[in-house]
Amino acid sequence: MNKKKFIAVAAVSVVITIFLSLHVANLLFGTNSYEVYASLKSKKAYLKNEIKRLQLENARLQKEYFELKNLEPEE
Repeated sequence: MNKKKFIAVAAVSVVITIFLSLHVANLLFGTNSYEVYASLKSKKAYLKNEIKRLQLENARLQKEYFELKNLEPEE
């Protein structure tokens, strides 16, 4: 009887260990991993900077457009 109990406990321990190992591996290397999080965080910072740059360029181009529009003769 003791041997069966030991085998059952060992089997359950192995299953739990495998489950937790897969979970940890997924956290480290999966689609929801820290690497993906860090990559998305840097991409977000890049996109924020790109938005600011494009807004400034847009303002400059709008100013240039209105300056050129004022130089055209009115019909």
